[in-house]
Parts: sequence; C-alpha cells; structure tokens
Amino acid sequence: MNYPVWELAMGGGALIAVVSILHVFVSHFAVGGGLWLVVTERVARRRPDAQLVGLVRAHRRFFLLLTLVFGAITGVGIWFTIALVSPSAVSALIHAYLWGWAIEWTFFVIEIAAAMVYWYGWDRLDHRVHLVVGWIYFGAAWASLAVINGIVTFMLTPGQWLENRSFWAGFFNPTYFPSLAARTALALGQAGLFALITATALPRPTARAWCARWNAAWVLAALLLGSAAGIWYRGAFPGWSDAVLGAIPILPLVARWLVVGVAAMSLLALWPLLLPARWNRLGAALLAAAGLLVFAAGEWTREAGRKPFTIHGYLYSTGLRVEQEERLAADGVAAHTKWLDPRAGSADDPAALGGELYRNHCACCHTRDGYNGLRPWLAHWEDATVRNLLPRLQHLRGLMPAWHGTPAETEALAAHLRTMRPAAAAAPAAPAAAAREAWRVSCGLCHTADGYRPLRQSLSGLSRDELSALLDTLHELTDAMPPYLAQPSQRQRLLDQLVALAAAAPVAPAGPAPGGGAR
Repeated sequence: MNYPVWELAMGGGALIAVVSILHVFVSHFAVGGGLWLVVTERVARRRPDAQLVGLVRAHRRFFLLLTLVFGAITGVGIWFTIALVSPSAVSALIHAYLWGWAIEWTFFVIEIAAAMVYWYGWDRLDHRVHLVVGWIYFGAAWASLAVINGIVTFMLTPGQWLENRSFWAGFFNPTYFPSLAARTALALGQAGLFALITATALPRPTARAWCARWNAAWVLAALLLGSAAGIWYRGAFPGWSDAVLGAIPILPLVARWLVVGVAAMSLLALWPLLLPARWNRLGAALLAAAGLLVFAAGEWTREAGRKPFTIHGYLYSTGLRVEQEERLAADGVAAHTKWLDPRAGSADDPAALGGELYRNHCACCHTRDGYNGLRPWLAHWEDATVRNLLPRLQHLRGLMPAWHGTPAETEALAAHLRTMRPAAAAAPAAPAAAAREAWRVSCGLCHTADGYRPLRQSLSGLSRDELSALLDTLHELTDAMPPYLAQPSQRQRLLDQLVALAAAAPVAPAGPAPGGGAR
C-alpha cells in the first residue's frame, strides 16, 4: 500500500494472469520436455530408427526456442508485472525467500547451460555423453520447479511460518508435496502434448503412428497421475472447496472449465493412441487448446484460494500486512498511506481524497469496467448502499480485505465511487430475469440460494409481507448485514425472487427466527 500506483485500464491482475498462464504452460514443458528428449532419444537409438532420431533432433530445436526464448521472456514479464502491480508482495517474497530464489536461479543457469550443450553437442558428443547432458538438463529443470513450487505453495498455505518465520517451515508447507506431484505430472503431460504437435510433421506413416502412440501414452499417464495428485492436494487444504469455490461467484464456472479441459484432453489423447495413423494437426491444435484450458483454470482456481491475501494470513491483496490492521483501525487509512496527493482531502472536494484512496486501496484488484469492474455494480446501488457496504467488505462473497477508513474517509471513498457510477441500469424485460438480477446485486453479494451461505431453507414458508418486513430489519440480525436500501421498483423485483425461493424451499424445522444465521 505504500508504493507508487501503476494504473492499468485492463486491471493489473488480468495482465499478470495472461502473462503467468502462458509462462506456466510453457515452463512445465521445459521440465517434462527435457525428460521426453532424453528418454525418446535413448529409445530411438536403441531401436535403431533414423527417422525417430531425426524427430528428436528436430524437436530439440523447437524445444530450445520455445522454452529458452519464450519461456525466459514471459518469466521476466511476470517479475516486471508483479513488481509494478503488487510491489509489496515482491518485497515480502524477496525478504522471506531470497535464498530460495538464489537457489532456483542457480538451477536455471545449469538448465540453460545444459540445454545449449545438448543442442550444440548433438553431432559433436558421444551418444552416451550426450544423454548424460540431457539428464543433467532434466535434473536441473525439475529442481528449479521443486524450488519454485515451495515458494508458490507458501503463498497459499504458509503453515508454521506465520508463527516462527522459519524458511523451511514455509517452504515445506502443507501443500508442498501434493502440489509438486501434480506439477511433475503436468510437466510430463506437457511433453507428450507438444511432441504430438511435432509428430504430425513426420513424413513416414509407420514412424508417425509409433510416435503418436508414444506421446499419447505420456499425456494419458500424466492425466492419471495428475488427477491422483489433485485429490491429494485438495485433502491437504481442508475447507478450500467451501471457502473458495462457493465464495467467489466466477469460480464454480472456472472449476467446470477445469473438468471439461481434463475430459477433453483425455478423449483427444485416446485418438492418437487408438487411431495413430489418423492423427493430424487439427487434433494437435485441439489438444493444445484443451491443455491451455486446464492450465488456465487450474492456476486461476489455485490463485483464488489465497483471497483476500497475497500471502495467506500475512499480506492482503491491497499490500496491507495483517499486523498493521490495528493501527489502521485506530488512525485511519490515509494516515498510513504515503502515496497520496497532498492536494487531496479538501473538505470542499471529498471525492478528490476518495480518488486517492481508491487508487491506493481498490485499484490493485478492481477496474472501472473490465475484470472485477465496479461500474456494473454501482449502476444498481444507491449512495447509502455504497456507504453501508464499505465497512463490511470482509463479509462479501468476493473475499475482500476489510476497509479500515475513518467515517470521513469512508464518505470520501463513497463520493469518488459516486463519480464513477454510470446511468442507472435498466431492468431486464422478462420479470423472472429482472427478479434474479435484483437478487444478484443485493442478496447475491453475500449469499447463494443453496450453496455458500444458503438462504433458501431459512426463507421457507415466509409470505411476501413477512419477507418485506425481513428486508427492513436485516441490519438488526447481525452487524455484518447492511440495511437494505433500494428503489421501490428494485425492492419489488427482489421480493419476487425471494417469494420464489421461499415457495420452492422445504418447510424449515422449528428453531431460530428466519434469517437469524445470515451474514
């Protein structure tokens, strides 16, 4: 929170996601592809098969260019973008894991050197020596993955590091080994996936058929191992499914993409295994697209598991450390934010201070109209709704950090958000769609009908008048619930949806008053 702000229309998080997913997709190939090269070269020389040896020779060029050039560029791109978007996270990781990064860079240097020797030594080295160089490359690449995995999983499950700040306690954290198993499996699958692309260029049908089967086996084996590792990973992170998939509205859809991607990869990999002679570039392109979908959905879901933190339990996505919350709650946000325009904060223009607070505490995650855009929500909210939501951000489904602004700072931020508000959004023409939209922008901020913080059961048997009375007393149920303040027309549409939910729910057993457990 105390660094200069890099403003980006598309959102810094979206840019990091694009660069990171492409890098991770290729970097896993850099690991598994090294093993594929040395194992396939050994098999090809033992057969012996000159065309297969030629395939490995040609594939090494593709491998070198993709991993060392594209992989290196996107790797630097990740550092560049995260340093600008979240400098506090980079600072925390460097301070906690400086030696971890140094060890990883050492392995990376060995990896690059071995790759270059493997490339240039194809016709210059004895075959056995050449294979040894290949094994050195793979060992260094996998060791680099093992080190990076420790730092990445530390951000999600730091474990005992939060208490003792021990390097090894954070490194070998609860999700380290299942994540390493999953990433190793994915790396092997990437090797087969990319080799299936190059296999389509083989001119001889028999060689193309053998290579298609060989690489399909790599992909299918990786999917089996990766699925088992995924189950292990989920078990190492108890409560993850309910806390994350249910809380963030987009994630159930992303999780379905992950399942669809794995299923598509499995089916497409059966094609070259069972019908290798008919394997072609269309199949290779579809398989590559399915693989990219799996990586994108998997990384998105894993990253979301940290919300609202960058380092779970230590550093919020806003750059605020957990230990700083008490000071902010006592002094206000502006007092602890260095990069504020000194001209902002005039009593005559509270929106100017609000704009500065937005840039420093909201823009790290939100955009105006893009990913996590605020204007589509602001179009539905009254000024009083915004003012009441700001002190309760930590209770929303989106898993946001708490807002610690003073009442004056809250008013200033609300004033700035008011300047961002577009024209009032028209309700959908269909009554049922309009009712669902009213639910989404009001109750859906914190609840679902049947999943995360479900409401259907607690609404069971309530009449429209009882539901209307409940809307007027929401803030009395718990401090986490804001008062319901909306235009009469939107209120009626919301009541339509609540009545439909109450009618579809089974009768609730006797117990606490309806809605008493809502948050």
